[in-house]
Amino acid sequence: MKKIGLLLLLALQFVSCKQGLEKPDTFIEEDKMIAILYDIAVMDALKSYNLNSPTANPVDSREYLLKKYQVDSLQFAQNNQYYAADMVRYKKMFEKVNQLLEAEKKKYEAEALKTGNQKPTEN
Repeated sequence: MKKIGLLLLLALQFVSCKQGLEKPDTFIEEDKMIAILYDIAVMDALKSYNLNSPTANPVDSREYLLKKYQVDSLQFAQNNQYYAADMVRYKKMFEKVNQLLEAEKKKYEAEALKTGNQKPTEN
């Protein structure tokens, strides 16, 4: 009886995982999703960097980004869940986001060297 229960539980888990893999009706292409994730990372970094700044802008960054990419929060959540169901693909997407962030960081470091405005970078 325990074996049947365990097999039934595993079968239900497998079926529920398969449902999460269905492509959303309003699908966001991978390149666009990477761009959204990149912008979210930048906006979150800016928000934490300027947390106590008197000139900090009270704009809701997530809402701004959703408007920029013309997606709603439900569409983003469904697509994020879809991509996250495939951990290998999702990891590659975040590696791409990290590469974009590193490239941007190098660009700003090079500009700082040119202008003589060097600040130590954190690794």
